[in-house]
Amino acid sequence: MRGLLASFVVLLLISLPLWAAAGWVEEQQLGPYLIRSEFALRDVSDLVSDLGDLQTDLETMLSLKCQPTEIQIHLFRSQRTYVNYLSKRVPDGTKRRALFVQGTDAGRVYAYQTRDLDTDVRHETTHALLHTALPFVPLWLDEGFAEYFEASPGLREKHHPHLGEIRRAMWWKPEIEKLEAKREMLDMGKNDYRDAWGVIHFILHGPPAAREALAAYFDEIKSGKAPTPLSQHLRRRIPNLDQKIISHLK
Repeated sequence: MRGLLASFVVLLLISLPLWAAAGWVEEQQLGPYLIRSEFALRDVSDLVSDLGDLQTDLETMLSLKCQPTEIQIHLFRSQRTYVNYLSKRVPDGTKRRALFVQGTDAGRVYAYQTRDLDTDVRHETTHALLHTALPFVPLWLDEGFAEYFEASPGLREKHHPHLGEIRRAMWWKPEIEKLEAKREMLDMGKNDYRDAWGVIHFILHGPPAAREALAAYFDEIKSGKAPTPLSQHLRRRIPNLDQKIISHLK
């Protein structure tokens, strides 16, 4: 009897889909996203709905065309299961609350349940989408866009926490060239994420010349040649750029 029971368990595991056998409670295909979760996705229905619109929002706001083949989103019920999973696959990422990894076959997003899960997943998925639209994205710009699109659509323009932070900061200025000099994630401090968001907010909601500068910059990136820094594109088109950004945000 024990042998028959053991055989039944083995057969049951073999008959299960691989994602279920691996411990996922639910798997759902949503456009380019393959979402695997250790908890029921109905618990994060608003997030799933936002993901369905995120690509359209990004393409519309940035005048880009994302071309994702597949973006895998892995949602974990706890930090413990998240760390256990990543320690075998992306050990350098275990200290981060959420992570995007570009693989040769697919982009992968990893995050675990916290009160900020929605924000974390939108942030990392923005990275994943952006890297399907452009062959190269400078670090500060990559993070600035992710900071912008991490907020739910109704909060992006006027209610992001960074807006209040900038308005409270004494003598704040954007210092775009310093942001452009950042090359490694460890170079990006908390204020750098805030400042990158501020520049992106100005570009997307400021004068039309700022959008024109971004479009010209993207065209250079897509051409494959080394692009002129975005700061130079902006300064050519917008006199007193720093003061214009400050006035826009303050």
